[in-house]
This record gives sequence, C-alpha cells and structure tokens, in this order.
Amino acid sequence: MTNTREKTEANMAHWRRVLGKDRAPAAVERAPTQAERYAAWSASIRSTERKAPASDARTVVAAPRATAFTAYQVGDQRHAADGTLWRRVA
Repeated sequence: MTNTREKTEANMAHWRRVLGKDRAPAAVERAPTQAERYAAWSASIRSTERKAPASDARTVVAAPRATAFTAYQVGDQRHAADGTLWRRVA
C-alpha cells in the first residue's frame, strides 16, 4: 500500500475536522508590555492633572516666596526663622 499525496492530504483534512482544528485559531488577546502599561498609566495621570481644578496651595506657596525676596527699606523690621526681630540698618 503506497501513500500518495492525495491520500495524505485527505487523511490530514479528516483528522483536522475530527479534532476541530479546521477552524481558524481564535484571536488571542495579547497582554500589554511593560512600556505600554507605563504609557497608559502616564497618560491617565496627565489627564487627571489637566482636569484637576486650580488649587489654593499655589497661592499659599506663592505668597511667602513673593515676600521672602522683596527689597526692604532701611529701618524695616523683619522676623528671622528663629523668631528674633531684625531691623535693617544699611
């Protein structure tokens, strides 16, 4: 008994049908890579930051900065970090 190409192909087709392999393989959902997960997380963080309302913390922080570097006149008094009072003399 000789095997011919037609017999072999028919045999393979028969067993594919029997084993349910003749259907196209289902699309496997691919897991995202670490870079893709990080990009998605970063985009979500940036979008929430853009949607966040302006906070009062900026004005609270900006006020001491504005007064810390302002020019003082001779004779002005200023409190140091340790609570002592300093008078500008020059």
